[in-house]
Amino acid sequence: MSPGFGIIGHGVVGSVFSRLLRNHGARVLSYDRLLDRQETASSMRKKIEDDGSKACSLAEVLAASNYILSVVTPQSCREVADDVSRSLHGHQVFIDLTSTAPAVKRMIGATVTNSGAKFVEGVILGAVRLFTSPIILLGGPTGDSVALVLQQYGLAARFYSPEIGRASAFKMLRSIFSKGMEAVLVETLVAACRAGLLDEIWEEIRATLSTGKVEDTLETWVRSHACSAQRRSHEMQEVSQFLEEIGMQPVLPRAFGQIFARSLGLGVSDAFPQEPESFREVIEYLEHQQATVRNALSSH
Repeated sequence: MSPGFGIIGHGVVGSVFSRLLRNHGARVLSYDRLLDRQETASSMRKKIEDDGSKACSLAEVLAASNYILSVVTPQSCREVADDVSRSLHGHQVFIDLTSTAPAVKRMIGATVTNSGAKFVEGVILGAVRLFTSPIILLGGPTGDSVALVLQQYGLAARFYSPEIGRASAFKMLRSIFSKGMEAVLVETLVAACRAGLLDEIWEEIRATLSTGKVEDTLETWVRSHACSAQRRSHEMQEVSQFLEEIGMQPVLPRAFGQIFARSLGLGVSDAFPQEPESFREVIEYLEHQQATVRNALSSH
C-alpha cells in the first residue's frame, strides 16, 4: 500500500504537488484554511478535488498521512507547526517547505521532533510550473531517505545536508541573486521604456548574457569591482540623476552606489591596484573587512 501524503496549504505549490503525487499513485489529502470559511470552502474543495487530492480537515490530514508537506506562507509556518505537533506521532514525517530563515526552520524542527515525529527541512528552487516538479532540497537527519520517497512519487527532491538550516541558508542567499536580478531587469526595462529605448536595451542585455560563457562575464564583473568601485559609484550617481530627470525614483541605482562606496571605504581599490586573477580574492577580502568593522563596532 502506498504511503499517505498530506498537504497543508493548497495554493500554487500544493496544487502542483497534489497532481504529481496523485499521478504517481500516491494517496493525497489536502487541507487549506480556506476550507474553514463558508464563503471560500466550496471553491477550495473543488480546486483540491480537481488536483486529484481529497479535501479534509487538518485533523483528518494528520491522522491519515505518513508524510506531511507544509507549503503555507512564511507568516504562518510556525503557527502551523505548533498546531500540528500536538497530533503527530513517531511514524510520521513533517516536511516544512516554506521560504523562511534557517533559525525559523530550526525552531520548527525542534517543535516537531519534541512531539516524537521526524522533521525534514525543505526548500523549493526556481519557478513552480504546472505539471513539472521544481527542484526541492531536503535537510535533516532523515532527509536522504525522504528524498528517495518523494522521488518515487514524482517530486524532484534531493538530499542537501543532514544539518537543519543549511538548505534554507542556501535558498536565502540564492534569492539575493535571483530576486535581485529580477528587480534589476524590471527597473532597467521600465526606465528604458520611459526613455523610448526598450527594444535596444533588451537586446543589449540579451547579447551581454549570451556572448561567450555567462560565467566568464560574471567573474569579470567581480574581479573588476576592485579596481572600478570608485568609477562605478560615481556612475550610479549619474544614473540616479538621469532617472530623476525622466521622472523615476532611482531606488536601485542609489543602493548600488552605496555598495560600491562601501567597497571603496573598505579599501578594496588599494588592496587590488591591479585586477586579481580570481574573483574569490575580491569576495574574501570584502567579507574579511566587513567582519573586522562589525567586530570593532560591537566591541565598543
